[in-house]
Amino acid sequence: MTSLWRGWKSFAHGLIKGQNWLLMAIAYVVALGPVSIFIKLSRRKLDRGPADPDAKTYGLSVAQAPMDVRRAQRQF
Repeated sequence: MTSLWRGWKSFAHGLIKGQNWLLMAIAYVVALGPVSIFIKLSRRKLDRGPADPDAKTYGLSVAQAPMDVRRAQRQF
């Protein structure tokens, strides 16, 4: 009976692993699918108007503070 019980436990654990994977996959698709579709449909376009096609970058330049020990000690 002990070997039968151990075999059953091994089978049941494998079955539960598969069942958990399947249920989590279904929950992921059911929860995130409609949410992502809703966000994609309701999001406004992020068009900010015509840009300069010859520009190397659209980022703003930031003035750098001098690199010294005091700045290294103050990380943020």
